[in-house]
Amino acid sequence: YKGQATHNHRCTAPENLVKQDFYIGPRKVVLTDITYLYYGIYRTPLYLCAFRDACTRQILGAAVGTRMTTDLVKKAYDRMMEKHGHELKKSTSVYVHSDQGSQYLSTTFKELLADDNFIQSVSRRGNSQDNAPMESFFGLMKCNILDLVALCPDAETATRLIEGYISDYNDKHYQHSLAGLTPSEYYTYITTGIYPCDSYYGVKATELLSVEDLVNARLEAARIKAEKEKERNRKKREAAERLLKEPEIVIAEDQKKLNRFKLQCQKGKEKLDDKIAFIDKIIEKTKAALKFLLTAPSKVLEDLKNPQNWRKYKELDYIFDMDGMF
Repeated sequence: YKGQATHNHRCTAPENLVKQDFYIGPRKVVLTDITYLYYGIYRTPLYLCAFRDACTRQILGAAVGTRMTTDLVKKAYDRMMEKHGHELKKSTSVYVHSDQGSQYLSTTFKELLADDNFIQSVSRRGNSQDNAPMESFFGLMKCNILDLVALCPDAETATRLIEGYISDYNDKHYQHSLAGLTPSEYYTYITTGIYPCDSYYGVKATELLSVEDLVNARLEAARIKAEKEKERNRKKREAAERLLKEPEIVIAEDQKKLNRFKLQCQKGKEKLDDKIAFIDKIIEKTKAALKFLLTAPSKVLEDLKNPQNWRKYKELDYIFDMDGMF
């Protein structure tokens, strides 16, 4: 487990709407993440942000930079929209799914999604399985080119190598689970029904099994598997909800964090009176929140077991003041 850099309270983060149901159709679920690779003598890091169609496995847009910033995400997003925006906008309810990194929870990224009518979804904290296909692509890519990137003398060469790999992956890497097609060819096939190849290494397509029957059988198998996985996840969520901490414990933990943050400000800063006053104000709000819970009816307490419902109660709005403390 590796802690993530986030800037939102756990009760204010966007919901996980995809819920590992990645294969609902082409251009329906777009996964995104940021990874790093090292190049040169001093193992200088380069950061890659990529957007991937979960159904066709095609990389729709990518960008490489020397810093892991919101601008890097925006650059990759703009490349995706420039090349595939018309395809994405044909679909209704397009989900863009990421982890809870600060780049993806930033106002800039949220505005990009809102402008294009996309729906934001994020993984649960510390749960890489919620974005497993994206992690899988990065793992495959690093197995193939990590040692080659290390030989690159500068960032420009490393960037060309990474972008060349992504281009080959989309257009030249045939995948058995995509009916023997590349990700780009599979998108054409799954949206038109026209298989793009006539023969394979001298063997005519007519000599092989029916592609339509093969693909339909695999899609049906994938659907059954997805249904089983969905049922397993539902049972896991129900089990997790039964073990969910009581709201009083959540507030008590928040108070500890606030007090630790206050002590840090008092020890190392001299001109933080305004900030300390602000922290005191939030602490007072947490005390009021506890009083609210003590008198709240059982229906409200049951409602609060779902963190997404905290935002509905004005008495608990201190959580929005705490953004930036995590």
